[in-house]
Amino acid sequence: MEIENSAHDFASWIGEIIRCEMEETEDGFTYRPRSLMADGLHLSLPKEKLENEISLLEGFVAVSETVISSDKSYEILVREEGPYFRFSPRSRDEDTILEVADTENNLTYSLGRPSNQFVLFLIKNAVAYGEPRALSRPMMSSSMIRKAIEEQPCVLDYLKKFIAGRMTLKVSSTTRKSANEFDKFSSAFLFNITYNTDTALVQQRDFDELLRTGRITRNRRSNIDEIDPPRRTYIPDLIHHYQLAVGTENPMLEYISYYHIAEHFFESVFNEALVEKVRNKLTHPDFSYKRKKDISSLIKEIGKSIKMRDESMTFNEQEGLRLTLQKYLDINELVRKLNEYDRSLVEYYKLEPVSFSGATTVHLEGDDEEVIYKNLAARIYKNRNSIVHSKESEKAKYTPFRDDRTLVKEVPLLRFISEKIIFETSTVA
Repeated sequence: MEIENSAHDFASWIGEIIRCEMEETEDGFTYRPRSLMADGLHLSLPKEKLENEISLLEGFVAVSETVISSDKSYEILVREEGPYFRFSPRSRDEDTILEVADTENNLTYSLGRPSNQFVLFLIKNAVAYGEPRALSRPMMSSSMIRKAIEEQPCVLDYLKKFIAGRMTLKVSSTTRKSANEFDKFSSAFLFNITYNTDTALVQQRDFDELLRTGRITRNRRSNIDEIDPPRRTYIPDLIHHYQLAVGTENPMLEYISYYHIAEHFFESVFNEALVEKVRNKLTHPDFSYKRKKDISSLIKEIGKSIKMRDESMTFNEQEGLRLTLQKYLDINELVRKLNEYDRSLVEYYKLEPVSFSGATTVHLEGDDEEVIYKNLAARIYKNRNSIVHSKESEKAKYTPFRDDRTLVKEVPLLRFISEKIIFETSTVA
């Protein structure tokens, strides 16, 4: 791949990610943690080593934003899903967690921390998004930083631990193979791990999701020393759905969990709106309970809103969502939060329909709020339906992992909506 950036550029970005002051010398770069300036601890990175790693990266092809490949090597970003995280690298562990040799196909599989070339590849992509800092893990304590530096005085070794949670699968071959061949072998190996250990290891295909935590925490209090006591109390069911959403890296589960927060109010908000509609009709000067046509008109209007199914009343869920959004959501505030998170999203929702669900665009900065709420509800509801319903005959359906790249762009929209609903339905403590 072609790399136009210099060693100095990469060295500066590394300093930004690990939150260190970088000083360039004739032979290399020195890094001093900002929180430990007085301690005299530092990390070093020889220029020759960094330039060599950049040169090695140039020998790879970027298959995607999370995959690099050469004719004898292939490395993909993976994530572990489940409650135990048995494969995640620990701070003191070696870089390699698992290594398996396949003598029949002349392959070696290696699971663990990313190679130096892959780390530089992630940095290069994050810079393209304008967000190298978003690769950072949550801020470590001073004692943890000190210990990590003492154990790993080389910046590149320290960097791999600072972006903890990033794992890759490396597949090496003694014979030449195409990227497609490597992809088949890597997918099969991940399946073998999942089948035999009951632990899901899946390829991380969406780079946007990789930056999610960094984008969120930069505008919030990621330092636990700055957390204030709560001033409000919240509906427990909503908090449980919210915690489930934040605690997962699976965009499908995240989306549905945020959706459940809005769904909690569909029936009550819908019934409230229906009662108000009936009240307005009954008290309107044009209405007379003595006129049969007025009563019939009222019955028809109620009939359009609710239907009987198995001796119970049902209502239009998309309309319930629209009314819920209209009651609790401030569109201008939503736009502001989306811009703080990623300035490209508002324009994206305006121009791009959702490929897997057929959901249409929504112009959040439009002049007609009624149209905005209507289109916003339609986009969210169609996405939800395509995730929940997966019949073979369905044209608009979500396919796990394949459609994650698209779905992950819809998650921030629903997250900020659900947070607003949680706040609006809370009470002062």
